[in-house]
Amino acid sequence: MTAASDRPNLKVFLSHRYRSSAVNLRLFDLIDEVADVQFEVDRGLRATSTTRLERMIRDVDMFIGMYSLSDDPFERPPAKDLARATRYFKLELDMAVRSRKPAIMFVDRRFGQTLHEQSGVLSRRYSVQELLSSGMGTARRRLSDEFAAFCRSTGNLAASRVARDADAVGLLGPPGSKVASAAEAAAETFGYAVERLPWPVAIGGAFVEQLRRCDWVLADMSDLSVATAVAFLRGQAIPVLRIGRVDGPPDGVVDEMVYGELAAHYSKDVVRWSDADQLRIDLEERIGQVLSEPQLIDDRANAQAYFRSAAKLNHLVFLSYAQEDHEYADQIGAELGGAFQEVFDYRKPAALPHGTQWLEHMLASLATAAVGVPLLSKSYVASSYCMEEGRRMMDASLAGRMRVFPVVLEDHTTDLFSQLEYRRARRMSPAEIVAGIVRELA
Repeated sequence: MTAASDRPNLKVFLSHRYRSSAVNLRLFDLIDEVADVQFEVDRGLRATSTTRLERMIRDVDMFIGMYSLSDDPFERPPAKDLARATRYFKLELDMAVRSRKPAIMFVDRRFGQTLHEQSGVLSRRYSVQELLSSGMGTARRRLSDEFAAFCRSTGNLAASRVARDADAVGLLGPPGSKVASAAEAAAETFGYAVERLPWPVAIGGAFVEQLRRCDWVLADMSDLSVATAVAFLRGQAIPVLRIGRVDGPPDGVVDEMVYGELAAHYSKDVVRWSDADQLRIDLEERIGQVLSEPQLIDDRANAQAYFRSAAKLNHLVFLSYAQEDHEYADQIGAELGGAFQEVFDYRKPAALPHGTQWLEHMLASLATAAVGVPLLSKSYVASSYCMEEGRRMMDASLAGRMRVFPVVLEDHTTDLFSQLEYRRARRMSPAEIVAGIVRELA
């Protein structure tokens, strides 16, 4: 145990697999033996915001990866499942490397070369069976000692921490355009000044000086030259939110060049638009997501409570159904509640606070959900409220903001979800359907 006077006080970004609660608790205990750490977590947000992640990682002292496959030491998934399990690890680790943060990662040996070592990142592998064993302390002590040595090698990070007080957002793109107008209005809604970056793009001293006054950057991708500047910003670890037209030129090749194997994460995070008025609304919503307050975990008791609760998937689920189908909704809702941290069900007492406008609150919950589960039936199709929810879910699915998993209760006459794979309630139990959803999202 490190003496209290020798314990560093650190704000860290903790990259971890939510469902490996036992491994996470044990690894956090090893870290807690050495340092007083605080970290932030998101609860119930929808699709990953790369801009938000980049801002969070930028503003910490240290990056710690706790990479576990599962709490079951005997689980041996195929290679394709290993690759899928590392998608977000690789995204967050790449951000840490580009931000030049001191970084250490504890890696489950079963990942093999699927999660390879990064230059400048200290990597230590462990056996889950040894880590969780009640009788073997040698392996745990080794990891704790190596983390202590790593902290000593990085110096006093907290003392050198520089608070960011930038109150401007950079605007990159043609001035006077519809995008510029919408972006300026949306940014000012959140109290930002707008720093208009040089146009035409000129990456030089003046450009860099203006960037130093910016918290992050909004980029209008309608001009090809902006892609060059975005590549520069990525290399400098400056958070960017990109804006592109729905009918604009394909950007897949550019994304692969700029983001490499991580392109899929960034491509989903572009704000797409066709109507200028709607663009401002969408930008305000996305900026609100980027800036939303995370939960701060700042002591061991809170960390333990968090890791135990986080064994459930960290997604807000919107359960959409007609009142006539409430019996089945109760069954699948119970299964969803056992697998996800938050499930919106309009019939539950806490779903609609006393005195709120129920429709407005319900649609606001739908707008922030990461997962939609519509229960399709004749009653669902006959309900204008249900069909409105369905249309909004499908729009969010097509925009990459929501994963939608339709469940067919009985034959119906709508093609609303015809582009999506569905499950029939008469062929699978609620538990089997929810288990399949979890596998798709894990």
